[in-house]
Amino acid sequence: FHVASTVSPAMRCCIVASTSYANTTIHGRVRLAHTSRRHRETTLSRRRRRRRRGRRHVDAVVVAAAADVNATDSRDDDDEKKDASWKSVQNEYAAWRVANNILAPNVEVAHVGGGGGGEIGDDLYRGVKATSDISAGDDLVRLPRRATMLVIEGQKNPHETFISDELWAKAGDERWALRVALVLLYEKSLGRDSKFHEYIEQLPKSFENLGTWTEEEIRELQYSIGEKLAKEQRLENEKAYELIREYAREDSSLSSIEKEEVNWALDVVRSRVFSGKIADQEALKRKLLPRALSVGTVFASWLTAQTTELKWLCVFALLALVVFDSTKENDVKTDTAYVLMPLIDAFNHQTMLKTEFEFTNSEFALKSPKSYKKNEEVLISYGLMPNDELLLRYGFVDDQNVADTYQFEGLLPYLTQNDPALKENLEKNPKRIEALRFIPEGSLEQLTLEDAAWRGALVSDGTAEPNLSWALRCLYATESEWTNAGGSCDGFRLGGGQTEKKASLGLKMACEHRLQEMETTYNQDQGLLKEKGEGNWKMRQAILYRMRKKKILSDAVKRYSVRC
Repeated sequence: FHVASTVSPAMRCCIVASTSYANTTIHGRVRLAHTSRRHRETTLSRRRRRRRRGRRHVDAVVVAAAADVNATDSRDDDDEKKDASWKSVQNEYAAWRVANNILAPNVEVAHVGGGGGGEIGDDLYRGVKATSDISAGDDLVRLPRRATMLVIEGQKNPHETFISDELWAKAGDERWALRVALVLLYEKSLGRDSKFHEYIEQLPKSFENLGTWTEEEIRELQYSIGEKLAKEQRLENEKAYELIREYAREDSSLSSIEKEEVNWALDVVRSRVFSGKIADQEALKRKLLPRALSVGTVFASWLTAQTTELKWLCVFALLALVVFDSTKENDVKTDTAYVLMPLIDAFNHQTMLKTEFEFTNSEFALKSPKSYKKNEEVLISYGLMPNDELLLRYGFVDDQNVADTYQFEGLLPYLTQNDPALKENLEKNPKRIEALRFIPEGSLEQLTLEDAAWRGALVSDGTAEPNLSWALRCLYATESEWTNAGGSCDGFRLGGGQTEKKASLGLKMACEHRLQEMETTYNQDQGLLKEKGEGNWKMRQAILYRMRKKKILSDAVKRYSVRC
């Protein structure tokens, strides 16, 4: 094409047409000598029309090619503008951090790439990179308390000219995400007058968490729990918007705010907030021991600067939105704080045992969990969270997530209807299910054994959750086994014997059935990941999500086949 382009379009089409015409007439003269004049004129007319069509076709090709070149140039210009704009925002943000004494000598917000595409300035593919080599335990960020945006449980309306007291009260402590979102929207409404302007400007403009997915996209998860979580998040968004429209001050910009802006603020809070307990007694510091340390959940404690208004201690569970402490409620009055922490909230997640934090009386310090080389992305742990939580709040999954789970919702009714052994056993012992209606001592979730059997929870390696195994042993025990064990569930707390084998066989059957129900197999998903996952973030996450669930079910089938 480039060689041909040195000749004008008209000239190129004439050359082609003339060559074709000459070849035709050479052979045509012999034939036309025996035909009528009218036939010869008709034939020549047809040739002229073919030549005109040939010119139009070549001209169309040239125009289309030129359009492609122009479109490419336009896209390049747009990319350059987007890149320049993103860098400008990040430069202002960096200057703001310096002005607010936020120290991060070895890291910077950057484009980090990622599976399925992404480009500079793309919110889905930004994170934090090392600007020099980092050793495990080095400071990543030191953040002054005054540079955070904080809302405390029970706090009075902090911005009465923007947020009505009625709206603040209706939000209540139970809708803490809405309260933090309202504070964020207030700061955003101030524009450059806000002390958090540069921080807000660099926040993602859109999110890909589960509540933003369409029904068609959600079905790609092939998991009913995911569908329910998405629905709940959308309903939460709807309720928040309704409250704002009903109770906003008439003279406030909140009264005319768009639904998309409210959803954005809620998504910022969901994906970037820290939460923790606070108390007004410094002595409490000696009592706060993270209960979740045994499973490696991220934790931190932060003693604020001494003021007459607040003297309290914060224990933060990084981004997990769950508070862990070993204090009794009657030991001391404690409240929960919710905090947006600039720069620290930009680090991406990797499932690890823990990320360490240190505090002085006015500063929060984030430590590197391991060593990193210059230009490597620096990752921290948000805590041990299943992919359901990661997808719901942050819009991504970890395909190697050791904290992921699978819930076989409705496991108990499925087994009672489809397992002949259990069905026969319950017909002979109809009150056996009633024996499961108690909450085991030490249960963190306050669920009965019957609840555990309904939920059907499996952990990441396919092992049944302990209370589920316990419940199944109780259900599968024959009358003689039940009597010999003392006539109660206590006798089946420990596994073993024929009862364990029958329970394992039932669980294996249920997991096999669930795998067969799914629209695709694990192997098919591997192919679809390459076919549909490249360049489509949501599809890629959906496929990775369901593959991890199928891996758990497959591991359960293997595990409980061995035990049978």
